[in-house]
Amino acid sequence: MKVLGQKIIFTILILMPLFCVSQNTQELLCKIIDTKNGGPVVFASVAVKNQNVGVISDDDGSFRLPIKYKKENNILIISCIGYETIELLVSTLENNRLNILKLIPKIESLETITVTARKKFLPARDIVQKALLNIPLNYPREPHSYIGYYREYQVLNKRYFNLNEGIMEEFDAGFQTNKIFYKDNQAALYSFNQNQEFTQDSVLLRNYDNKNLKFIEQATITGFGGNELSILNLHNIIRYNNKKSFSFVDVFNEDFVYNHIFRLTDKAYLNDKPIYVVKFYALESVAGTKNSAKGIIYIATNNFAIHKIEYDGYVLGKDNPFYSLTVEYTPKNGKMYLNYMSFYNTFKAKSDSKSGFVINTVEFDPEDNAFFVKFSSDIDKNSITKKRRFKFEYNQDRLRIKKVDLLSKRTLKITIGETIGADEIEDFKSLKGIDYKIRNVADIAGRQLNELSFLDADQFREYFVQEVFSNKVLPDNLIFVNKIMSLTKSKINTNALDIDKYWVNSPLKETKN
Repeated sequence: MKVLGQKIIFTILILMPLFCVSQNTQELLCKIIDTKNGGPVVFASVAVKNQNVGVISDDDGSFRLPIKYKKENNILIISCIGYETIELLVSTLENNRLNILKLIPKIESLETITVTARKKFLPARDIVQKALLNIPLNYPREPHSYIGYYREYQVLNKRYFNLNEGIMEEFDAGFQTNKIFYKDNQAALYSFNQNQEFTQDSVLLRNYDNKNLKFIEQATITGFGGNELSILNLHNIIRYNNKKSFSFVDVFNEDFVYNHIFRLTDKAYLNDKPIYVVKFYALESVAGTKNSAKGIIYIATNNFAIHKIEYDGYVLGKDNPFYSLTVEYTPKNGKMYLNYMSFYNTFKAKSDSKSGFVINTVEFDPEDNAFFVKFSSDIDKNSITKKRRFKFEYNQDRLRIKKVDLLSKRTLKITIGETIGADEIEDFKSLKGIDYKIRNVADIAGRQLNELSFLDADQFREYFVQEVFSNKVLPDNLIFVNKIMSLTKSKINTNALDIDKYWVNSPLKETKN
């Protein structure tokens, strides 16, 4: 474990009104909440009974479900670690509404845990050590694959940017192989698109340079390269357990128990099966004096299989982590298979006069008696409420601003109060004699007009499994993803499978909790 100048090393049924970005009429919209505190149940498994397909709820508990399952009168099985599993008829879900589904917590505090050794609790470190030693026994060593929903995006000011998403199949030759470099560990895209309903911003899409254009404070991106999918797989420490992953974890099956202290806190349940809940904290000697890390690992009481791990790294004094991993596996046919994985890191991106928030064009329309100002990015409507922020002059005489309207995401209509004479119209149309100054207007990313700024954003990569194939070798009729090339440049395998069986579970809102 190395702490280089305190830099972290990365390897690169109630109904509510509909509030979604948009709704496909062929979809049902749902949200899962906790009956005890009313909060969302994050990353719950939603399976279609007897069909081996399903979806994972979002971080706000929401999910989309194709309406065909209602027409077929299917049953959903909804489960999550720490909650009672429920079943419900899809026919009870309403169209054109957000269906609220409730799960009852099922977790016991330490005082009620009865698993003992000679009347003593099994030490937390021993539980974790057994889980690491049992990885070769609990996870598949035979070729298998997952088909699921993959997405990558950034979040800035609680708003989604650059959402790319699609259906992907991951082929895995077994846990004894190197996930990244072994030849039969590949991925194939069946669909992948940029979701145009969410804001696009090229500054956030820059490559990391570890210097001044795009970088992570208190961290360094190593030279592996790779696309966002490769970075996600590198941080799946359960699968990538015998290679160096990221700081404080290092090599998961060797260093994890020595780099952290552990505390057994609860016993949770999944489908009535008990699971140890072990909290852990990185040692100061490992994390350094400027950073900290903590998380939770969920381990089966019978075979010590790791169901889930949550890991967060912090800069001391900051409330939010600057990197966070959540990965969960689920039992199937005696082995543990991937259910979902999510990884994000914070970053800074430099936005200057060339790449920042600027005015693209200004035009005058005499019929509307208004200037139309087009900007380079989406305008923050809260920054245009004061008319004094807009100054227009004609031959050094100030024009009265009558009103300012947001005509589109990137266009303002600025209506003036003066009547323009017939002999002046051509001057206004050609902007001859027109001077203008617009100040204190910002875009939705928080950039001020014409100013140098650094954007603080989060980069997310997430994969949610919808179907597991426990015995499937790599086929020879697919085009596979280039592991060092952006997924947006990858070729799509069209007509390679019944893609209607799977679905893109896009966020229901433009903003993220």
